[in-house]
Amino acid sequence: MWPFSSPIPIVALDDLHKEYDYVIIGGGTAGCVLANRLSADPGNTVLLLERGPADDSWTSRIPLFSANFSEDSSLARRLETDDQAAFGRSIEIFQGKGLGGTTRINHMFYTRGPSGQYDAWERNGAEGWGSKALLPYFIKSECAQYDANTSVHGAKGEWINCQNGPFFFSSFTHSSRACEMLGLPSIPDLNDPGNVPIGWSRIPLTRDSNQHRFSTFRAFLPPALVQSRRNNLHICPNVLVERLNIEQEGDSLVVRSVAVGLVEGQAHTVHVGVRREVVVSAGALGSPQILMLSGIGPANHLKEIGIPVLQDLPVGENLQDHVGVFSNYLVPLNDSIMRASRQPLYFIVEFFRYLLFGTGVLLAPVVQMAIFASTALLDVHGVPLKEKQPDRDTVPDIEILPVAYAKGLAQEDRTRGGFTLLTLLLTPESRGTFRLRNTDPRASPRIDLNYLSVPHDRTRVRHALRLAMRIAERLLAQGYEMEPAETPSANAENDDHELDRHIADQGCTTYHYSSTCAIGLVVGNDLVVRGTRNLRVADASVFPTIPACHLQAPVVAVAEKCAEMMLSTS
Repeated sequence: MWPFSSPIPIVALDDLHKEYDYVIIGGGTAGCVLANRLSADPGNTVLLLERGPADDSWTSRIPLFSANFSEDSSLARRLETDDQAAFGRSIEIFQGKGLGGTTRINHMFYTRGPSGQYDAWERNGAEGWGSKALLPYFIKSECAQYDANTSVHGAKGEWINCQNGPFFFSSFTHSSRACEMLGLPSIPDLNDPGNVPIGWSRIPLTRDSNQHRFSTFRAFLPPALVQSRRNNLHICPNVLVERLNIEQEGDSLVVRSVAVGLVEGQAHTVHVGVRREVVVSAGALGSPQILMLSGIGPANHLKEIGIPVLQDLPVGENLQDHVGVFSNYLVPLNDSIMRASRQPLYFIVEFFRYLLFGTGVLLAPVVQMAIFASTALLDVHGVPLKEKQPDRDTVPDIEILPVAYAKGLAQEDRTRGGFTLLTLLLTPESRGTFRLRNTDPRASPRIDLNYLSVPHDRTRVRHALRLAMRIAERLLAQGYEMEPAETPSANAENDDHELDRHIADQGCTTYHYSSTCAIGLVVGNDLVVRGTRNLRVADASVFPTIPACHLQAPVVAVAEKCAEMMLSTS
C-alpha cells in the first residue's frame, strides 16, 4: 500500500521526433494497450499523444476517491448535450481525460457482454468480430485473480480483475434474494459465455492485489516498461491533435503527418510525420472530432462549417449510450456509502482500515452486483415469465444496478442514507449524433444523444421500471428498511404517462458513449477508415452497436485485435 510511485518518462511537444512509425492519438482505455503492443518490438518507433495528464498519484488509485465523474477532476472532461426531448433538458456528460482515460474514473466493472450480441455483429457483416473470434483478445490481456474457467479466462495478461468480496451493505444481500424470489437466478460467472446471461451476478472489478484501481495506464504502461522502451516509445501528454494532414495517393487517402498543439497556453503547432500508420483512439466523442476536423465525415456538415471534404462518411451519426433512470430510496445511514461523508470518525477508521488491510468502504463498494433481464421475457407487471426461459444466446436488454447511494432527498436528509435501483437500457435502437460546433479543435462539440426517440426503447424502459418496482417490493417484503424518495408514483404501475414523467425527471447518462465510427459505416472490419490506407480507429466508437455491458473490457479487446492487425501488415 506504499503511497508513492515513480513517474513515467514523458516527452515535451518540442522534443518530439520529426517522424514515427506509428502515431496513436488518445492515451485512454484503448491507447495504453496499443502503445504497449506496438512498441514491444524495439524496431518500431511509437508516439502516444494524450489530451490529459500523465499523473498517477496514490489518491487517484484509491477506488472510492477516483470514481469521479465531475468537472473538478483533472481526469474528467465535462461536456453538455443538446436538450434531450425525453427529459426536457440537457445533461452533463463526462469522458476520461489523461493516460488510462475512463478506466481512471469509472467504477472498474469488468464485463465482457453476452456472446449473442457479438455473434449478431458478425451475422450483420462484421466478419471477425463474433464471440469466438473475440474471445482470444479478451483472454490475452486478462489476469483473472479468482477461481475462473481457464478455457475462457486469462491468467497471464497485464490487466488484473478480481471478484467482489462479501456484500458490504445489506441492501445487496436483500437485492439478490429479491431476484431469486422473482425467478432471476444467480449467474456464477458473468463473463463465462457458457452461462445464461439472465439473472443477477457479482461484478468483477479491475483492482490489483494492493486493492488499487487498475487502469489500463497502470496495467499496460507501468513506469518500468515505459522506461525500458524510452528509445522507441514516446508519450506526450497535455497536447491536442488539431488535424491530420492527409493527401490523395492513387485511389486512397494517406495520412502524411499529424498537427499537434498544446491544450492550454500559447498557440503552438508541431507537425509529426507518419511512416506507417495512425490509429485514432480518442473515444467515441474524441475520435469523430479528429476525423471531421481532418475532412472525413458527413459532407453536408463539413461544408456547413467550412472544412474541405476529403471523404464523405457518416462519422458521428450512430451515437449510442445506455440511458439510465434512477429510482431513489431513503435507507439507514449505516447501510449507505453516504455515511463516509457524514460521519468523520467513521471515515477516519475506514481510511486506516484500507491503508493497513486493503478492506472497507474505500474499496468503493457502491455497486457490487448487477441484475440482467430481457423485457421480452417479462409479463406486463415486470415479472419474469416462467414459461419463457432464456438460453446462452439471449441478449439481455436491461440491467438494474442496486446502488448504495442516492441523490435528491437523500442528499437533504443527513440523518439517513440513500439507495438506488438504477435501470439501464442495454440495447437501444435510438441513435444520436455528434457534430462539430466550428473548426476550432478546442471548441466543445454539439452532442445529441437522442434518447428514447424510438418508441420501442421507451416501452422497454417502462417494462424495466416495472421490474425495478417488483424488486423494491421484494426488498420491503424481507423487512428491509427503505422509504421511497424519487420513485415512480403508486399509480404508475398501470399508467405509462406516470412512468414517462419519472423517466423525464430521473433520466441520466451512464457514460457509455459508442459507435460514432462504427464498423461497416466508417471503418472496415480491419478498422481502417474507408477510403484511406494508413488510418485506423480503435476504441468504443467502432462498435457496430453498443455492447450490452459496461464498456472497458470490450474496448481493450478491440485494441488488442487492432494492434495484432497492424503488426501483421507492417
